[in-house]
Amino acid sequence: MLLPSFVLYSYSNLLLDLARLNYSFCSAADVATCQPKTVFLRHDVDFSLELVLPMAEVEHRCGVTACYYVLLSGPYNPCSSASVNAMKQLRAMGHEIGLHYDLSLYPEEPELARRRLDAEVAFLQELSGGEVNSIVMHEPSRGHEDFFLNVPGYINPTHFQKTNPDLLYVSDSCRAWRDLSLLEFLDGRSAKSCLMLNTHPESWLAERPQHRLTYLEKTLLPRVLEPTQRYFLESVRNAWKTHIGPVQGYGESDE
Repeated sequence: MLLPSFVLYSYSNLLLDLARLNYSFCSAADVATCQPKTVFLRHDVDFSLELVLPMAEVEHRCGVTACYYVLLSGPYNPCSSASVNAMKQLRAMGHEIGLHYDLSLYPEEPELARRRLDAEVAFLQELSGGEVNSIVMHEPSRGHEDFFLNVPGYINPTHFQKTNPDLLYVSDSCRAWRDLSLLEFLDGRSAKSCLMLNTHPESWLAERPQHRLTYLEKTLLPRVLEPTQRYFLESVRNAWKTHIGPVQGYGESDE
């Protein structure tokens, strides 16, 4: 067996392989009810809400649900019509929305940080049109102390992966598998009975396997920039073209 390549048909095959091994699937937000032979699906949305929809559709066709963790302080605008529509589509497919909080932007004082967390959750609930009860930290490798591993009122999957000895955590951060533990889990060599699979949907959009740096430059970057380019070419250009102001400009030509 080989580790999945970062294309959607490979992800679909991974889900089918796990189903054939009699694993059941749950959203990462349900990890508190961890039972043997369960796979918890988690997705950190780091670059674009629009770009997660192809993976969400694969899961929907396979009859499984996941939790998509939205980064309010990321490079995408969660308030844009495209982002809000994407979250509505995620919910319509049965997926859950969680908060991906960035502690590098939070106050250092725990009480103020908790206030910021609650505010972000409330805002995300309003944007996404539904309940948000699960949270995970963005970029834990930065070394920030996580105030919210076991905070009352929320489910944090990271708390359970740290405290449940039967739960294996596997991530595709930076479009790379860190080890072979996923293969060991699939072929029965793992001592773990449950799997927390954290995949970043924006990393799986290539039509064929690509080196991750090639993918970043040739596939991901143009797609991340495309909504901004579309906005300028369609909305801004049309507004400027049709504006009724009587003076075009001072000393400007049409060139």
